[in-house]
Amino acid sequence: MRLVSWILAFILSLGCIANVEAAQTFTLEQAVQYAMKANPGIESKVLLLEQAKMNIGVAQSYFWPRVSLVASNNRTKNYEPIPAYSSDSLSQRSWNKGLQGNWSLFAGFAHLNNLIKAKLNKDVAEANQVQAELELGCNVQLQFLRLLKQREDLKSAEESLVRIKKQLAASEAFVKQGMAPYLNVLQNQVELSKAQQNIIRVRNDIRNSEVQLNKYLNFPPDVNVNYVGRLKDFGLEVKYTEETAISTALKYRPDLKIAQKSIEVAFKDMNISMAKFLPRVDATYNNSQFSIDYDDPRYEDYGRHYWSAGVQFSWEIFSGGETSFDSLAQRKKAQALQQDFETALSSARAEVIRSLLDIGAAKELISASRAGVTAARESYDMANRRYLTNTGTITELLDAQLRLTQAENDESQAFHDFQAARSKFYYYIGQKNSNLK
Repeated sequence: MRLVSWILAFILSLGCIANVEAAQTFTLEQAVQYAMKANPGIESKVLLLEQAKMNIGVAQSYFWPRVSLVASNNRTKNYEPIPAYSSDSLSQRSWNKGLQGNWSLFAGFAHLNNLIKAKLNKDVAEANQVQAELELGCNVQLQFLRLLKQREDLKSAEESLVRIKKQLAASEAFVKQGMAPYLNVLQNQVELSKAQQNIIRVRNDIRNSEVQLNKYLNFPPDVNVNYVGRLKDFGLEVKYTEETAISTALKYRPDLKIAQKSIEVAFKDMNISMAKFLPRVDATYNNSQFSIDYDDPRYEDYGRHYWSAGVQFSWEIFSGGETSFDSLAQRKKAQALQQDFETALSSARAEVIRSLLDIGAAKELISASRAGVTAARESYDMANRRYLTNTGTITELLDAQLRLTQAENDESQAFHDFQAARSKFYYYIGQKNSNLK
């Protein structure tokens, strides 16, 4: 029994150690940085970039000779004796071995265009990785800010619950003394029930946000991770004018780079297709050795060992229109991508301008909501004093309490909207700002 108890205690201690290790603490900046390393979506983009780099080596290989070792061993056996008019008809064993080389001297510039295309695809892969990092960083920030907002809502809801409980106790005391109707107690109980329901909903929202953040950071949903911070901890300035923000976006946004590089890739595909209109020139080399051994002793076995070198010229002058149609199709694709790029440029400008407008509006809302909280708190204090001195009504007090809770929620919402707009703004201009300073 003692051994079993020791084993159970050891297992429980391991579980406690695992829970302690899992209960990590992250600020907003730390969460973004950790997600960049742990999120499998980023790792996928890194691997695709490595693949694109390897494809450059593949494209470079076509500029070099290709060398092959060849060998064969054959057995020829006649079913019945026949008059031999040629030694090739006799039963025999033959073999050959050798070295073959081929060097493409000219392929209509297809190899050069393939190399340029591979380098462009590498640039696209790099931009895709940056785009994925920007998207992940923005998503983590928005979810983190949403979590902080929900915690502010929970704090406000709990304070509201405390106020309502005090109001309920006061109304019950008044009823006992015959100074107020029982209706006041019922109204407070209704408000108490609403406040309790609101706390349940907010706590559920908080847990959902934590689960989503765990997903971004590649943690299991049930792992306890402590995300810390306040909405007021982050910067309140954006050091960009509309002009500088748009120019930064057009220069650094990875999605615009991807669109631009895709156009260049499409034109390279067109050039590769058009290369089929031109001739091909290849240098060839062959060093071979072969031998034939006849079954009939009347014929003497023989073998040869030789080498050859030369230049091969080929030019496909008609392919049923395949090359023409393919070239035209690639041109149309490039033109369509060009139109998409123009649309993306217009969208980028609009997104930057809208985000700056959202930042300005949210900043004004912060100032207005702060004043609203101050006024609502003062109004509640006055209504509470009037009610406690039996000079005010319960309706007046409940209205003041509701306005205070709403004002507090409006203030946290304004701070959330401001920081969320800043997060989107930096995403729209293609810049990383993991700590929102």
